Amino acid sequence: MSVDDILIAVQSSPVAHAVSKSDHLVGATLQILHVLGLILFLASLVLVGLRATGRILVEQSVAQVAKGTSRLMWTGLVVTAASGTLMFIATPRLYWYNWAFGLKMWLLVVAMLLQIVAFRRIASNATGSRTARLIVTACVLCWFGVAMAGRMIGFV
Repeated sequence: MSVDDILIAVQSSPVAHAVSKSDHLVGATLQILHVLGLILFLASLVLVGLRATGRILVEQSVAQVAKGTSRLMWTGLVVTAASGTLMFIATPRLYWYNWAFGLKMWLLVVAMLLQIVAFRRIASNATGSRTARLIVTACVLCWFGVAMAGRMIGFV
């Protein structure tokens, strides 16, 4: 079974038909939810990142800032993942063969690895160090790269 066969099977699924054959406002709503979820996620990430590097909210610990933003961060991530999955399922062949989608997926993997492995460790332990600033900056740039690559999908 080839990748194209899998993509055709996904695109032929009942969920894909429900999304792709629905009113155009469903697609527009999914796109809006995708962007809003990403905004929630990125805003929370930037806030924790700025605190982890000692730039803002220095009167609060990094753990306090992370705890205060975690609900927004997780909500944003869930909304983004769910809406993105539904958009992909509706037309997987359109996305799969788009180089900007490939770039987005690679940046997503790198951003998630940085987030899981490095950023969380830096955010909970070190503040203001050069290493912390570099790791937090790399993580935030990767996530913004994911957003920019996602935006490019519609233009290439």
